[in-house]
Amino acid sequence: MQWLRMASIVLLWASGCRLAVASEAGNGLMLTQVERTGWPEALTTQANIDTASRAEVLMFGKALLASETLDESGLKQRLGVPYVQLKSIRQVRDGLWDRLLTTYRNASQNCDEQAFCPRVRSVADLRQLAAAFTGDISPAHALWASKSQGVHEQVLNEQLRVAVLQP
Repeated sequence: MQWLRMASIVLLWASGCRLAVASEAGNGLMLTQVERTGWPEALTTQANIDTASRAEVLMFGKALLASETLDESGLKQRLGVPYVQLKSIRQVRDGLWDRLLTTYRNASQNCDEQAFCPRVRSVADLRQLAAAFTGDISPAHALWASKSQGVHEQVLNEQLRVAVLQP
């Protein structure tokens, strides 16, 4: 189970480089550089890694929630595509929520009295928690949250664009 938790954490943190579909015309893959912002605490213990993971999950969930408010026209504009396939986008979003829930649960196993640790039983609970999440427990965390939001929006946009161009 430890390897699964670490794999989930690595997937969330490893957004330094992402593969994305380049353009509709070329349909080739290109490597894009995503600037990562630093977590304000040292990641030297499992508890610190788990706290950072829960915060990352909630920030990604916040970006995912915001994307769900867009209609077809808004998605076309945000993703820079001429058409959208709502079914593909819905499937990707549902899969992301399931993975976020699994990752959050794994990072919450032993987190009593730690930051960002409310228990969740379902995707609905996680959605509510992400909607209310600000990450603003200190000035350093608030700075991280503001920068992290942009990173997660960019990563989400890439994943949704791939869902449209490669259903």
